[in-house]
Amino acid sequence: MVPPTTSSDYLSLFRYLPGNFLLLAPDAAATIVDHTARHAAVSMKSRAEVVGRPLFEAYPAADQNQADVLRASLEHVRRHLEPHTMPLIRYDLERPAAQGGGLEERYWQATHHPILDEQGRLRFILQETEDVTERHQQMQRELAESANQTRFLLEELPLMMWTTRPDGTADYQNPWWLRFTGRTLAQARDWGWLNDIHPDDQPAVGAAWQQALATGLDYQVEYRLRRHDGQYRWLLVQAVARRDAGGRITAWVGTGTDIHEQKLSQQQLTEKDRLLQQILQLLPAQVATLSGPEHVYTFLNERSTALLGSQARPGVPAASVLPELARNGMAELLDQVYRTGQAVQLNEVPMPQPPAADGSVALRYFDGSFQALTDEQGTPTGILVFGVDVTRRVQAQQRAAELQAEVRQQAEQFRLLVESLPLYVYITDPEGRMLYVNPQRQAYTGQEAAQALAHWEEPVHPEDQPRMRELFDQGRRRRQPWSGEYRLRGRNGEYRWVLTHAVPLLDAAGQVQRWYGSSVDMHDQRQLLQELEQKDEQLQRMLRGLPAIVNTMEGPEHRYTYVSPQMQALGGERVQLGRRVADAQPELAEQGFVQVLDEVYRTGEPYTALEQRVDLLSPATGQLETRYFSFSYQLLPALAHRPETRGILAFAVDMTEQVLARQRAEELQAEVNQRSEQLRRMTEALPAVSFILSPDMRLEYVSPQWHQVTGYPAGTDIDAVWPTLMHPDDQAPTRAVYAQAIARNAPLEFEYRLLHPDGQYRWQVCRAVPELGADGQAVRWYGTLVDNHAQRELQQELLRSEAQFRFMAESIPQVVWTAQPDGRLDYLNQRWTELTGTSVEHALRFGWAELVPAELATTIVGKFMAAMQSGQDYEQESPLRARSGEYRWFLHRATPMRNPEGQVLKWFGTSTDIHDFKQAQQQLQAQNAELRRINQDLDNFVYTASHDLKQPVTNMAGIFQELMRTATFADPAAHTLMGMFEHALHQMHGTIQDLSDVVQVQRQHEQLPAEAIELLPFTREVIRGLQSQAEALGAGFELDFAAVPALQFVRPNLKSILYNLLSNALKYAVPGRPPRVRLSTALAPGGVPVLRVQDNGLGIDLARHHKELFQMFRRFHDHVEGSGMGLYLVNRIVQQLGGYLAVESEVQTGTVFQLYLPGTLPAALAAPPAPAGQPLTAPETRIPG
Repeated sequence: MVPPTTSSDYLSLFRYLPGNFLLLAPDAAATIVDHTARHAAVSMKSRAEVVGRPLFEAYPAADQNQADVLRASLEHVRRHLEPHTMPLIRYDLERPAAQGGGLEERYWQATHHPILDEQGRLRFILQETEDVTERHQQMQRELAESANQTRFLLEELPLMMWTTRPDGTADYQNPWWLRFTGRTLAQARDWGWLNDIHPDDQPAVGAAWQQALATGLDYQVEYRLRRHDGQYRWLLVQAVARRDAGGRITAWVGTGTDIHEQKLSQQQLTEKDRLLQQILQLLPAQVATLSGPEHVYTFLNERSTALLGSQARPGVPAASVLPELARNGMAELLDQVYRTGQAVQLNEVPMPQPPAADGSVALRYFDGSFQALTDEQGTPTGILVFGVDVTRRVQAQQRAAELQAEVRQQAEQFRLLVESLPLYVYITDPEGRMLYVNPQRQAYTGQEAAQALAHWEEPVHPEDQPRMRELFDQGRRRRQPWSGEYRLRGRNGEYRWVLTHAVPLLDAAGQVQRWYGSSVDMHDQRQLLQELEQKDEQLQRMLRGLPAIVNTMEGPEHRYTYVSPQMQALGGERVQLGRRVADAQPELAEQGFVQVLDEVYRTGEPYTALEQRVDLLSPATGQLETRYFSFSYQLLPALAHRPETRGILAFAVDMTEQVLARQRAEELQAEVNQRSEQLRRMTEALPAVSFILSPDMRLEYVSPQWHQVTGYPAGTDIDAVWPTLMHPDDQAPTRAVYAQAIARNAPLEFEYRLLHPDGQYRWQVCRAVPELGADGQAVRWYGTLVDNHAQRELQQELLRSEAQFRFMAESIPQVVWTAQPDGRLDYLNQRWTELTGTSVEHALRFGWAELVPAELATTIVGKFMAAMQSGQDYEQESPLRARSGEYRWFLHRATPMRNPEGQVLKWFGTSTDIHDFKQAQQQLQAQNAELRRINQDLDNFVYTASHDLKQPVTNMAGIFQELMRTATFADPAAHTLMGMFEHALHQMHGTIQDLSDVVQVQRQHEQLPAEAIELLPFTREVIRGLQSQAEALGAGFELDFAAVPALQFVRPNLKSILYNLLSNALKYAVPGRPPRVRLSTALAPGGVPVLRVQDNGLGIDLARHHKELFQMFRRFHDHVEGSGMGLYLVNRIVQQLGGYLAVESEVQTGTVFQLYLPGTLPAALAAPPAPAGQPLTAPETRIPG
């Protein structure tokens, strides 16, 4: 039979539990009831020492916070009768005396368990503790190692890095950032870093930073940052948010990359391209270029476009714009110029103009030329067309009847230029189910009528279908018009881009009844981007070949920087590049034209004169000749960072014959002016509108959008008003399209511009289809207008951007390349072929790795592909085989372009030939090593020479003393000579000793260890060495080393510094004035100790001697003895530490020496050191007054 268990049995069982348990009473004192044997062993306290005592008496808390945490846990168990685990706490245990005594660092994890009686009342609290010291210390070591690695990355990587708090205030900049700006961490904290950003960039940078803080999105900007030398340099700055497990931002981490050189190159190239464009657009003449044997337009300036109409645009053959070229022989002349390369001059060539309101066509006459544009081999590639309007001269020679015939002929020619654009129309129910699709879309896609309605989305590119559904859903929810672009498959399987626009028809309740939409083919417009690659070269050639009077002047003195051949012919040898206008042609200054140039240069406002009389000295006769010119002065802005390039463009056309002919044609001028006014008032463009027309093209219905778009109220006579809102250049083509559609009963489509209430013209796409009666004639027309203004502007911007990139890529001296996201190259500029001898086509097809040395190919290509895969900026130096066959070093850099989701779309990179720089760098390193060796040899020579000379001088001194003791001299002058000889011996010995000290200073710095030196007793010891001299002068010393009481220094070197400065203070005291010397210390920003020595002596004339202050053997007062080595030694010791010596002095007042001594602060003083590797910058020696 098993005996019953007693409470003493349970207590024995508790005491031998295999764990650290402490049994507590539930009273306020937490009286200890018992503890396990293991707990006693771990706590090193016996049961007799703890049982019956309060918990905090037996085991005193380390601090009040620890006690509060423990009491809170016990109280939690008392209140809630549930277990509670405390946070990790530190509680050190006393070691037994046999183990050395003292406290042992221990960490504990404690849990309190409630022990309840049968009624559920708290009887005991069981404390279970676990010793987690080893685990905690291991975790601390891992954290310390991780922190050290992080600190190394932040401070040693050659990249400016920084961090901020979640609110955007800076809390850290790495040493590279501090070295660049010359700032300290304290100066850059919070918002202090903004002070170094260029004032012009601060608003944009601040706004972008605030937006990043508000959204949490990645931050990237470019701005100019002031370097420590005051120069602003462009940086690419990027930052990302660091988040905790809950997604909350805990900090921002950012980097800054110096892109100054790349930015300057980009700005200069962009400015140059803009300037060339501006010159051609501002020329008061018609300029265009044609390419290839088909004479396709590649460039037209604004005057050419205004002359030829909207049909004349890049990519269109000249014959399709001007069909009369074949009839009037101009096409044959173009072919001749293209074939032979010989220029053709044109005189009074008629050019038809857009028809007037009465249908008549006017002719304008031009003088000009066709001039061949050639490639580098001289082969014609195109033609430069240049024309100057001489209509008034021709009109003065013709009769009114001839003018009317030209007007009628012009109207006929203009009607032949009108073309229509493809457009697809559709109607859906409110849910998007197709109700109608016009035949043009069916004809394009090849779908039958039923299939086009039931499966209209099938020809839409699969990648575009989700986006189009989303756009439709947004429009349906908002009951507002929507638009988008997508790819549509034709019957031949080819996808083409189209622009679609849909508007809702709402009932009285505002609900959608129908959706009316149209789609226009935009594929060809996208392809226009590829046709502008050669634009910049053509612009250059056009400027050289313009048969007009063109010149440019720079600076406020208007010095010629470009002179056209026509200008050279007018001015003769007087007009030379670099000469002032007033010097080259003083007659222009006398007539006030230089004053006009001054005004244009000062205000920036252009100046234009028509048929201005100008008296010029003839180069042939030397006499003034009266001529008439139409000319303009236009300000040319300065290139980026080159204000001296600001100047003026002058363009002039000789109008002498026109002015003389004008007097014979006054009666025709009124009619010409009237016709110009009529053309200006032609119709204006419309916004997107739905409408219905009668067979005679009168409005039966127009949607309410017409009133919203135009701003006209209901009840307006729209038939009368609508034409007046069209752009004048679009009215005649519109009438022609309508007339052709009526004649054929066929759909009509075209583009024109519509005037909005805000005064802006916006492009519209108009499409109308007829409803045919039983006889096949139109009984009604249904039409829509689609606003495509934003699309056209976007295309123009894309064209300009692409042209600028191509220009810059082909202009800069580096190899420029682009790559797909996976690293495959898809573009290289011609510099690649020039540098490597490998064609661009070959490199794009087979890659570039074949030019890398075989032994380095794996490493170099691997690093390139790793960068492409990571999406991070790429930078690498590698050798490539050059055209000559030798390997040359290149610096490769690339940065990715990303979409809004952060995915890489394309890589843009450059490769720069740095071979010469690498060779120069290696040569410089070799030269530095040679200089260090020579310097060491010199030190060894000086030390050896001074050592070898000491003994002979000592021997001479001994012989002289023996001679003085034993010899007798009868000559009275002998004692004077002996004194002089003894003085010379002392000087010789002092000089040898000084030379030895110079070398010894360097050797002591290298060989003797630095030690912590208490400044107060050490300085007093040095002063005792000068005691006799100080007492003789009545000198007083004041010592204040409270700021920095000790320095980590080589003891002999510190003694040399103090001895030289103190002995100089006594030696160069003002006669009759007791010397007063004050020695003190301070801490400069960055924790750099400063030793300050101030005296009231003679002072130094720094205005005369500051450049030679620290030269060897240089003395500034000759009335006392000295070698001139003291300050030289002091300065050399300070420079060995990487510090500098600052001097302030005033004659007859005193001198202050401030020694900046980095790295000499003992670790025990615990002051923050200066950032690693950051050099101290020495200020200029201060000159009072």
